[in-house]
Order: sequence, then structure tokens, then C-alpha cells
Amino acid sequence: MRDQVRINQQPSLPLQPITNGSRTTRIRIRVLSMRALLILLFALGFFLTAFPTGRALTRSALLLPALLTASESGPSSWSSEPIKHSQLTARSQGGTMNLDVYAPDSPTPMVSRVRSGILVIAGVGDNRQEPQLVNLLESLAHTGIVVMSLTTPALSAYTLSLNNVDSTVQAFKILGHLPRMEGKQIGIISISGGVGLACLAAADPRIRSAVSYVVAFGGYFNVKSLLRTFGRRAQALDGKVVRFQPIDIPVQVLANTTGQYLAPDERSTLVNAFADGAPPLTTDEVSSLSPGAQALYQLLAGTAPNDADANIARLPAPMQAQFDKLSPSSVLGQVQAPLFLMHDRDDPSLPVTETRTFAAELARLHHPYKYVELHIFDHVRVRSDLSSTQLLDDGFHLFDLLTTILSLNS
Repeated sequence: MRDQVRINQQPSLPLQPITNGSRTTRIRIRVLSMRALLILLFALGFFLTAFPTGRALTRSALLLPALLTASESGPSSWSSEPIKHSQLTARSQGGTMNLDVYAPDSPTPMVSRVRSGILVIAGVGDNRQEPQLVNLLESLAHTGIVVMSLTTPALSAYTLSLNNVDSTVQAFKILGHLPRMEGKQIGIISISGGVGLACLAAADPRIRSAVSYVVAFGGYFNVKSLLRTFGRRAQALDGKVVRFQPIDIPVQVLANTTGQYLAPDERSTLVNAFADGAPPLTTDEVSSLSPGAQALYQLLAGTAPNDADANIARLPAPMQAQFDKLSPSSVLGQVQAPLFLMHDRDDPSLPVTETRTFAAELARLHHPYKYVELHIFDHVRVRSDLSSTQLLDDGFHLFDLLTTILSLNS
């Protein structure tokens, strides 16, 4: 028993003291780990600022929240360059242009010696105070891009005019000669009714080789096919004929655009017939019109869906020629820049089939392009009733498209 107690009370072995060598090794490992982390962060920062792909990723990450929320209260506003807004006017064949410039208010970055630029054609109407457009322009400028928005008298009057092609070309050239721009790396973003002007300008020999890319969002490809869809009040989607009821604005635009090829009294009758709140023409009023004016009215009003093709053939020859000249389809082979197409799948303004046909023709020509159909827009405005699934799905596709586009602007 005594021996057992003696054994149990034997002192435990003393702990080995930490030697200076082991302590030094641990410190050295920590220092090396910190250095590796700093090198990794530096390399990542250098990639995101020095390389086009990195800058494009950074810009896309800053832009996407602002675009999805239709608000600038996100990363693009609190982690970006200060900006300034200035307004210019200039003459063109389309009359006096109003040019709104949103530009970084800081020296040109050392890594990228030349600022990149984007010309924005925001469709018909005077959209300079439109909140979602202003948000887009400011958000782009916050990422270091010089942005110019074009407004013309014809666009403000909800009219498409070939003279505005010259306006677009002149605006593009003015943007290229702004301070610190030097005419390099300039793309065009076109929205809705501005898509045709952007494509026609991108095919113009004066700037064709200088256009970095064209974004066509919610636009049209061929005016005749657009008018045919309006006349039929239907579009062919995925092998099915689907009813299409256009909202008032595109119908009014076509009425305003084609009126110049009619007699003054008929022009007034048709334009007034599609004004806001106007009642449809009576049978007697339609009968009093010339055959060409009758055909145009039936196409725009959708009152003879089975006669859409015949009515297009009855339109005055100068009007049909104008349709061809206003269509991107007429100049697609002359455009050198890559095209990026986007369209709202359920667009109530301009049918998605227009951009699908656009994409199919680009594929046939082996022209560089990307096409994305989205569900988060109502025509070209961000919807407010979005689910998280829609935001994630379309957000991913939009981020990928933004990165590709902005890599050409970096």
C-alpha cells in the first residue's frame, strides 16, 4: 500500500520550455503569410486596374447594382470617381443637337492614359430628366467613362429622321475630341428608337472604323417587318402565333415619321388619330383617305390584320424607300463594330422578334455579336415587381454582357 501511494505521488514530467528557435519559426511563418497575402492583394488590385478585363470586371461590379435597382445609391456612387455634368449644343443636318456630358472630374488615370467614351442615344422624346437614364449616365461616369447623351429636335418630337444619322455622327466626333479623349475607345449605347440611328451611324464611313461597339437595347431591325407585326397585332414566337398589342408611343412615332409622305390634310388626320386619347377614325373618315393613307391607318390601328402584307404593298413608294433607309437591316454588312443586343422578352412596345431576327442575321453574316433576352425590364425600364430569382438570373446574364462590353471600353 505504501509502495502504491509512493507511485501515485510521483511528480509529473516538467513541460519543455519553448525555445527561441521555435518562436522564431512561428513568427517567420506569420510574416511570410502576411507578405503572401499582401502580394496577392496587390496582384489582384493591379489586375483590376491595369488590365482591360480587370477594369471591365470592376466597372461591371460597380454598375450592376445601380442598374438593377435603378438607383445610384450603391457601390458606383461611394467607391468611385467624382463626376461633373455639362451641357453643349452643336449644329447638324438634323438641327441643333443637345449634348449632355457626364465625365469624371479627376485627372486621367495613370494606368489608362486615354479616357474611354460612350455615346448614348436614348430613343424618342426628350429623356434628359428621365431618372433611370440619368442614373445610367452618372453610374457610367462614376466608373471613369466619359458619357455623352444625344437629343435632337426630331427625337424630341417623337419622330425618326434620316437627318439624325448626321447628328449621331457629329456627336460621336465631338465626344472623341473632348479633353483627354483623343477619339479613342468610343462605343454607342442605343435604346429603343435610337437603335436604328446607332446602326446607321456605325455604318457611316466618317466614323465606321472608330466605333468600338454598338449596344442595341429594345430596338427594331426592319421598319417594314415592325409595321407588319403592328398590322397583324401578332408575332411568331417559338413556333406559335402570339398576340401583340403595341403601346401607343411606337404607333405615334410611326405616324409622325410617315406623315411627310402624305398630303397635308391626310397627314394631320393620321397624326391626330393616334394622339393620346384620340378616338379611332370612323368608317367614312377612313374611306375618304387615299389608298396609301388608308393602308397606313389600317396597319397602325390593327383594324385589318389579315391584310397586313397587302397594305404594306399599297404604301407610297417613297414611304417604303424611307422605311428601308431607316432600318438597321439595310446597312448591317457595312458595320464593322461588334454588336450587343438586348431585349425584354415580353416587350409591349417593340416586339422581341425584331431583335431575334437581328441576331439571326448577324449569325448568318458571321458578324461578332452577343444577344441576351431579359425579364427584368418593361421595354427598357427596370420593373419594380421583381423576384430574387429574376434578379439573380438576369443579373448574371447582364453582368456577363456588361463585362464583355466594358472590356472594349477599358
